[in-house]
Order: sequence, then structure tokens, then C-alpha cells
Amino acid sequence: MKKLLFPLCVLLSVGYSQAQTVTADISLKYAKSATALFNKSISDQGASQDYDLAMSSNYGLAGTFNFGKIGLGIEYLMGNFKAGYQGGDALLGGDYTSNIDLKTIQIPVYARLGGSRGSFGEFGVVLHNVKSASYSNANSIMDPSFSADVTNQYQNFMGYMVGVGGRIGLPKIPVMLSLSARFMYSTADAKGVDALGADLDLYNPVYKTNAASIGLHAGLVYSID
Repeated sequence: MKKLLFPLCVLLSVGYSQAQTVTADISLKYAKSATALFNKSISDQGASQDYDLAMSSNYGLAGTFNFGKIGLGIEYLMGNFKAGYQGGDALLGGDYTSNIDLKTIQIPVYARLGGSRGSFGEFGVVLHNVKSASYSNANSIMDPSFSADVTNQYQNFMGYMVGVGGRIGLPKIPVMLSLSARFMYSTADAKGVDALGADLDLYNPVYKTNAASIGLHAGLVYSID
């Protein structure tokens, strides 16, 4: 994180020195993302434990200080971070699907290049505070699906984020529509369970669980000039 904070500080210093005015904006945000939790112990199991598509959603508030063409943003997003798995296991009655649902508070902190209007790029970090975690498994002989609280198996993690987007003015109202695409990847260890619900710390060797997401972010922005 220290390696990222240095270029952020440099960019903000350059922006502040060149900016004639400093503006701010606040926004309401909603995000829909494809998300996953990757672990080598799961990947090594082959068809018995495979990854599946999972979609997550988040909503909240965002604020940005703009120093000319450079901005500093921070967000507070509530929602979830999900992971999906599928495979075949004789002990579970054949083919199964399983899901992890992390209830999270996400705090992105980032630099935005491109000013308060028009197209922009952004990069920074996303802090994930895991409030709770649940595991569920469904197959042909388990109805309803099995579920368990696995909060103690997960921990908070931080990821690196890059994104591109744009802001479009709306007619007759003093707000803008913001649309952006973001990619996030975490090199930190979220820990957790495998596709069958077993604690990943029980594997030997123990590998990190890396979170990743790619999604669309939309917001209504009010600019304070």
C-alpha cells in the first residue's frame, strides 16, 4: 500500500500546484460486479472443485475533491462479495453448486485523472471489511440447500483497483450521470473455505485466497463548484 500512496501523493501535489480552483462533488452509487475468490488449493482439485460465475452488488456514497484534472476520491459501499463453485462429489450425491456470500463494507480510495466532467481514469485501493460470511451447497439429494456460518474463516482484505469511465450532464437538473468499469484484484489473503465448505487452513501447504472483481459502477453526481 505504501508503494501506491507515494504516486497518489505526487499526483495530488502536481494537481494542487497547477489548479486555480478546487472543487468537490458527492454522489449516490450502485455497482454490479462479477466476483470470485481464487485459491490454489481449490484450483488443484480439478473437476471436483471448479469455479462458477457469481454476481455481487454494492451501494453507497462517494465524495471527490478535484484539483484541476486530478481528483482524490473516497467511497463507502455496503453490499456483498460472492464466490461461486461447482463440481462432482460422490459423498454429496453427485454434481453440486456452492456459494460464498461475504457481507462487506468496501472503502475505495483512489486518484482520478480527467477532471470533474467528461471521461476519466482512476486507480487506487479498495479496503474490504468482512462483516459476516455464509456458505451454501445444493445438489440433487439436498433440498433445501445446506448452509453454514463461516464468518470466522474469513478476514478483511485490501485490493488494488483500476477503472475507466465518464460523466454525462443531465438536462434541466444540476446532476451528472457517472458510468465506469472497474477491475479489482487482491494480493492479500482473505482466507476462507473451499468449494465443499472445508477450512482452507487445513490444507498443506496453505495458500492465499485472492479476491477479484470486474464490474459496472453507476452514480448520480452533484458538483460543488
